Amino acid sequence: MQSDTPSSSSNSSQNDEGLEQIREGIFELSIYLVTAARGCVDERHMYGPLRLMSAVSRLSNLCPKDSALKPDAFLISAAKEIDENLDKVMSSEDDFITFMDQMVIKFTDELKRRELKQD
Repeated sequence: MQSDTPSSSSNSSQNDEGLEQIREGIFELSIYLVTAARGCVDERHMYGPLRLMSAVSRLSNLCPKDSALKPDAFLISAAKEIDENLDKVMSSEDDFITFMDQMVIKFTDELKRRELKQD
């Protein structure tokens, strides 16, 4: 009796593709962070925080919808909010700093929620 049915073989192939997408995404994010780190030396001081916030968005979107790894609804929502607010750094550093402060609060609230859920 063969253990691979067409559906299990298809699921395995989708999981492999999803994992490969995640691996590629991690590599691309790594390149981004390395070049961002170097850029921080010569660029305006607010570009470092901008690049870090962008990295959070990229990381949050690494999980393909069809992979074995379940997407994180909080991170997907955070990535969307980050993407919508990244341009604030160009128009108002104060607004961008306020936005980052708000994101820190949201992430710490989510951390507390997750820790309470584990107890």
